Amino acid sequence: MPAKRLTSQRGVWNKLRAIGICIFAIMILLPISYVILISITPDSEVGSGSLLPTHFAWNNYVQMWQTVNLAQNIQNSIIISAFTGILSTIIALGAAYVLARFQFRGRKTFLLSLITMQTIPQVMMLLPLFVILVIIQNAINVHLVGQYYTVIITYMTFALPFACWLLLSYMANIPVELEEAGLVDGCTRWQVVRHIVFPLMLPGMVVSFVFSFLLAWSDVLFASVLTSPATHTVAVGLQAYIASGEAGGDVYWGQLMAASLTSGLPIVIIFLFFQKYIMGGLASGAVKG
Repeated sequence: MPAKRLTSQRGVWNKLRAIGICIFAIMILLPISYVILISITPDSEVGSGSLLPTHFAWNNYVQMWQTVNLAQNIQNSIIISAFTGILSTIIALGAAYVLARFQFRGRKTFLLSLITMQTIPQVMMLLPLFVILVIIQNAINVHLVGQYYTVIITYMTFALPFACWLLLSYMANIPVELEEAGLVDGCTRWQVVRHIVFPLMLPGMVVSFVFSFLLAWSDVLFASVLTSPATHTVAVGLQAYIASGEAGGDVYWGQLMAASLTSGLPIVIIFLFFQKYIMGGLASGAVKG
């Protein structure tokens, strides 16, 4: 009886879990399906209230490139997000290695400052940052607002604290004996980091890069203030297009939804490409090494 009762309970929990997974999947897929449907719906039928269009407007995916400056916006987003992810990961790797392997005065203060930076709302830093940039560019006569490097450095200030803590947790799990063995064999400190630490840290570095990339890709607040029309990201471009409709202009919702789906493709590609690194753990990487 106990075995049958246990089997029955497991069957009930499996059914409940399956139902929960189905509900969760519907909640995720339903909005995406609606966006896909609107993207192939003629604009004349978007507000008609009908569930399905009379015909599919595949030309929305062609016309959107002229309606929204999508190509330039995607290029700007890729440049800003990629440099933010790469530079944040490289700097965080060096900081994590120093924090994990060396003891120095101010180490705990530095770690606490990383946590403190994570607790400050980003919106509170927007106005002071903009004022500081305007003062600096007026003082040295160098145009800062609207440049790629200004936006990249701004995003790095938000990405670095998380990246440092993430890579520090990975670094703490790497046995020091591996590095000591490399030093005994005649390797320099740089060779130890390159040939021993770097391969073991690769899963954490990928997660750090993806997080930093997503932070820069999805931001609208800072990008809308610190970019110019020539450096607008895709999020700002889509927001500006919607704002033009609220100001009395025409908004082609089918093309807007098509542009939104297209702008999400780089993120999907990144997750598909780095999936094995994101899902892989540090322990499995160490065993394979």
